[in-house]
Amino acid sequence: MSNTTDKMLDRYVYLHLDYGLDGHGTTISVKLDDEGVVVDAWSDDTEIATTWKTYNEMGVEVKGIKDE
Repeated sequence: MSNTTDKMLDRYVYLHLDYGLDGHGTTISVKLDDEGVVVDAWSDDTEIATTWKTYNEMGVEVKGIKDE
């Protein structure tokens, strides 16, 4: 895996929930992108909900990071 790919994957956090009585599991993914935070909910392979909010809406000031 390339260093660029590693950095992209570091922007995600996953939460896997156990299967319920209906036999379907749920996964929540949170992604930090260049403009804000994206949250997706998946049941098996189907996206069931999504939401997002920009850093500006959250009152977060984003500053650039210099590459070493």
